[in-house]
Amino acid sequence: MYSRQATGQRKILSFLAAAAPLFWTAALTGLLLWAVTKEKRQILNYARMEARANFNKDIALRNWVARRGGVYVPVSGDTPPNPYLEHVLERDIETPSGRKLTLMNPAYMLRETMQEFSELYGVKGRITSLNVLNPINTPDAWEVKALQQFERGVKEVSEVSSINGRAYLRYMQAFYAREPCLKCHIGQGYTVGDVRGGMGVSVPLEPYTKLKNSTIRVLMYSYGILWLVGLFGIFLVDRIVMKQISQRRQTEKALRDQASELERLNNLLAHQAMYDGLTHVHNRRAFDRQLREEWERWRREQTVFSLLIADIDFFKKYNDTYGHLDGDICLRKIAQALQKTAARHNDFTARYGGEEFVIILPGTDIEQAVKVAEHARQTVEKMAMPHSASDCAEMVTLSVGVATAGQIVVPGSCDDLVRLADQALYEAKRSGRNRTVRFSR
Repeated sequence: MYSRQATGQRKILSFLAAAAPLFWTAALTGLLLWAVTKEKRQILNYARMEARANFNKDIALRNWVARRGGVYVPVSGDTPPNPYLEHVLERDIETPSGRKLTLMNPAYMLRETMQEFSELYGVKGRITSLNVLNPINTPDAWEVKALQQFERGVKEVSEVSSINGRAYLRYMQAFYAREPCLKCHIGQGYTVGDVRGGMGVSVPLEPYTKLKNSTIRVLMYSYGILWLVGLFGIFLVDRIVMKQISQRRQTEKALRDQASELERLNNLLAHQAMYDGLTHVHNRRAFDRQLREEWERWRREQTVFSLLIADIDFFKKYNDTYGHLDGDICLRKIAQALQKTAARHNDFTARYGGEEFVIILPGTDIEQAVKVAEHARQTVEKMAMPHSASDCAEMVTLSVGVATAGQIVVPGSCDDLVRLADQALYEAKRSGRNRTVRFSR
């Protein structure tokens, strides 16, 4: 049987050894294509961010000028009086010293600054419209399409386009007529809220393209190296695995001789995993599992079950007074006493943690559960284990909280039952300890 299994495994491994390089190549190729595509999108996102940043800068400048009704600058060959503002009162003024000034409206000033910024940094800016006042602002073909979209309600447009044979990321937002705009455009028939045109920014993509190409080259080199390393690794793994297959038969034989011992150890470990090593009653893990099972049974079969939480009163003081060794002995005695108290075959006693114990009582209503709890408390009290440091008695005592599943507001969870019993325990401690308290709303 082993021989047939080994032969089948060798065939599978041979197939995997032959297919692994193809899978590896296909996987890396797919990842490389994904990385290149992502890099291209990211580059456009960077260009779009630059375009918006420049657009916002231009908008801020335009708004600043518009709020002040324009600015006056000295008349020069670069800034002659604007012929399209002849209708504006005081377009041209003269200072007391005889210096001639002319009014620059927002569009005039923005056009000048855009031109200078383009010469310095390559980023172009434009104000344009389908109803231009100044022919210099006549839209090109791309701008016409963008402006037509604005007329249909689109707010912004961005696209990669060519300007004089060079690639640009072009970005434009719609301009709407506002009250200050009518001062200069009064003759064009605009009313407040009309689409007056658009302002755009064109970012050259050449620097971004160089960055993209450089990044793609690095990706290709990196993935190429990774591909070669992967192929070498596949080769080594194949050699190692085939060698291990030849050794597996001897290993399996040795493991078969140990199977019964391992099973015994596993059963022992499984038992230990569900019991508290100090007190030899069930532990918190076992309690959580048992509580869930009882909860599901209660919900499914509409049975009844109750929960007790018991706490050793002033146990820290007991440890401080008698030492931790005696404290451990005390915990073991109480655990065994509680287990004998809840002695039915389906009762369940566990150490909840520290000096707290829990008892699950299936088929037990609140009245019966209180009797069991009180019996447990009295049993511990009658054991008369000295506790000179206790603030409530001269011997070791218990405080017990009791709750039943029927007290849960449906829908709920088994954790709610623990909380109710814990609240009852808290009330037992608050009211003097060494007593049993049932939860009541």
